[in-house]
Order: sequence, then C-alpha cells, then structure tokens
Amino acid sequence: MGRAPNRTDVEKRIVMSGSLRHFGMGLYQQITGRRIMKAFGELLRTQWLSRDELFAIQQLKLQRLVEYAYRYVPYYQNLFNQIGFEPEDLKGDTGLFRNLPTVDKVYMREHSNEFITTHPAIRKTIHTHSTSGSTGQPFIFWEDHNYRDYVTADILRHLTWSGWRFGDPHAYLWGLPFNQTARQRVRSSLMNSALNRFVSNAYVLSEESMRDLVGKIQGRRPKLIFGYPSSLLHFARFVQEEDLQDIKLQAIYSSAEVLYPQQRDVIEEVFGGKVFNRYAGLETGGLACECEAHADLHMSVENCVIEVLNGDKPTRPGEPGQVVITNLNNYGFPFIRYRLGDYARLSKLNSCPCGRQHPMLEIVQGRQVDMFKTKDGRTIWGDFQSTVFEVEGIKQFQIIQKSLDVMLVRLVTDDSFQESQLDIIRSTIREAMGAETEVRFEFLDSIPVGSMGKFRYAISEVANPK
Repeated sequence: MGRAPNRTDVEKRIVMSGSLRHFGMGLYQQITGRRIMKAFGELLRTQWLSRDELFAIQQLKLQRLVEYAYRYVPYYQNLFNQIGFEPEDLKGDTGLFRNLPTVDKVYMREHSNEFITTHPAIRKTIHTHSTSGSTGQPFIFWEDHNYRDYVTADILRHLTWSGWRFGDPHAYLWGLPFNQTARQRVRSSLMNSALNRFVSNAYVLSEESMRDLVGKIQGRRPKLIFGYPSSLLHFARFVQEEDLQDIKLQAIYSSAEVLYPQQRDVIEEVFGGKVFNRYAGLETGGLACECEAHADLHMSVENCVIEVLNGDKPTRPGEPGQVVITNLNNYGFPFIRYRLGDYARLSKLNSCPCGRQHPMLEIVQGRQVDMFKTKDGRTIWGDFQSTVFEVEGIKQFQIIQKSLDVMLVRLVTDDSFQESQLDIIRSTIREAMGAETEVRFEFLDSIPVGSMGKFRYAISEVANPK
C-alpha cells in the first residue's frame, strides 16, 4: 500500500498545529455552518489508502449521488426514466455508469433549473456561483456546503504535500470579486485569518499591487504562494526585474490555467522553490495535483470521477482525450458526466514514489477555447505558442484566431526585440495553421487579464472545434 511509518502522528500534528488558527476556524465553521476540518481530516487519512480502498470510497459516493439525483433532481429523473437506467443497477455493474449521456456547459446553462435539487434541506444551503464561458456568457451554477467544504479541504490537503502545515502563513495571488457584500467580506476575512492566508488580487496586477505583495511576503514570510500561472509569472518577472533577492518561497502552487514548462522554469528560478501544478475547475472543484515527487498529477478520486474520452470511448494511458467529470460532493447541483472542455492524458505511471495510490493524470492540455481550427478541418492546440514564448525580447504575448485564415499576435516587447524575429513567429504559426494563414501583429504596452482575473494566451473567436 506504500504506507510510510508514523504518518498518522505526523498528520495529527498537521491538523492540530496552530491552536489560534484552529480556534479561528472553529469560530468560522460555527458562524457559517461549514465542516471544513472534518473533510480535511478525512482526506488526510484516505490519501494513504490502497487503490482498491480508494476506488471503493469513490464507488460508494457515486452510488449515493446517482440515487440522490434520481430522487431529487428533475433532469436526472427524466433522463434515467427515458433511457431505462436504474441507479440500483450500478451495484452489480459499475460499467453501466458510462452508458449515461454526457452533458456540457451549454446545455446546463440553458436548462439550469432542471439541475437544481428539490430536496428542501439541501436547497437551504445552496448559493450561486458563476464561471466564464468561451463565448463570454457566464455559466451560473449552484453549490452546497458539502461541496464547498471538500473544495477547501482538497486544497489544504494538496498544500500539505509541500510541507505546509495548518496554521503556516501562505499567500494567494487570486481573483477577488469587486462586488462583495459586507457579509461576504467579513466571512472572507475570518477565513483568511483562520488559515493564516493573505490574498493579493490577480484582477489588478499593477506595480503598486505587486509592491504591496512583496511587502507582505517580506513581513509574514509565507512558505508558499498559490495562484494562476500567468499571474505568478508576471509577479516573478517583477521580482526579478527589481532584483528582490529575499523573495523566496518553499513552494509555488499553480492552478486554474495551463502551466507551460517555460513558466515553471522562470517561476522556480526566481522564487527558489518547486512548482506544484494543480488541476481544478470552479464548477467541479479540485481534480488532481502534483505531489512532492513531482511526477504526474494525483487524481482526487475521493471527490470526483475523472474520465478521459476520445469521442465516447475511454482512452488508453498516454492518449489525449476530452476530460469528463462527475463531482461526488455537490448534491445541490449535480455534475454527472460533465464535459469540462479540457484535454488531458491518463498517466502511464502505475505508482508514484510518494506512496500515494491515487491514479494519475499526465498533463492537462488546455480548454477548448485554447484550441484553434484550421481551414482543412484540423484542430490545433495552442502549444505551438511555446516557441513564441522563447523568442528573445518578448515580455508578454497573446494569440487570437480571428477567422479560419487570420491570426492576430499581440506582443509586449523590450529593447532587445528585433523586428526580424517576427518571421520566426509568422513561420511557426503558418507551420501549425497552414501556409496561407495571414498573421497580423499588434504591439501594446501591456495585455490585460480577462474578466476572471486570469490571462489567456490563446483565444479562438471561431466556433469551438468539436
């Protein structure tokens, strides 16, 4: 099972350290009705179970979710009746689960009321959240307390993989909503205090805000920072340009965007710590994360079912496919076989040196909005951007597909950039997209982050490839 000696004692110390923070978390939970620490303790324990034990937990939670959805969620009631699916049948044949049709963001947005639970007690705990879609239209969904508890607990468990302990100071470079109510601000402040966490707003990455973050890091000496890779890279370059030698971190957690190898290299060089790549979706919660061995990403099988499909068929390890998620904790608005819009590969590794037995993902390839479509019908992942990234003199870039044969490249450059280097960019794009592709260039002082506080390297204004 890969169980290390005395891990139980170590994990007890992680959970019980920082009595003041524990008191603050207890107060927060009492005020809000949350049960984060219970979920956190559970996930610390289950991370050392055997693979068979982990899959048994996953199957039990899946069975309960499907039975609940059939009883209380209109969409699944109607669907199961139409296709003759009985939740009880899963107990005898778990493969039947893959006979259920998948659902995507567009359908759930247009029929959102059909996915909300009718269970009175759960309805009292749900509240709305939203994530941006590739068309710019927000996808509004609901989440219950149980879902939020496990989302937070999953993050905390992943942080412990870098040596962080509950109560240790840590920084976040994350998007903060501008329209928080006074009650939401109080709750956020209480949560941040309980976790010994301070947050810098990734929506506003100005010189002033980065200097403020530098000051907080110098004063509170966090062991780690958690943020979007694009924002972390932006901050790393600021630290590098300002020659701030004392801004060092034990770990850097990258989440919510594709992490490119070049970004990892720069971030690790500047901050001196290791990057932990974490895969998550706002509507699905944490999905997978790198551990201290920095092999592939351990799937959070206690919280979700992750499928990687080519069409409707499961892929083999190492074969790319579309990610389909079933979240096992959100009863208020169940996501069952939900096409997230990302591409990934199942890992070829059968085990990890860390001893955890969770199955693993090899790489997350990005969202459909980051996929370009060619005139001859091919779908291109924006990874060819890595060559553009390595061109000397480019500080920031963005590639936008305006049409099937027009690509716009937006650039922020410094004095070392040579105009002749545009030929490298042009040839790279034409090699990927086709020799007749028109490549336009736009030079800017800066490229702003998007509405969700995250930077998009590749944007397609063409209908998403299917």
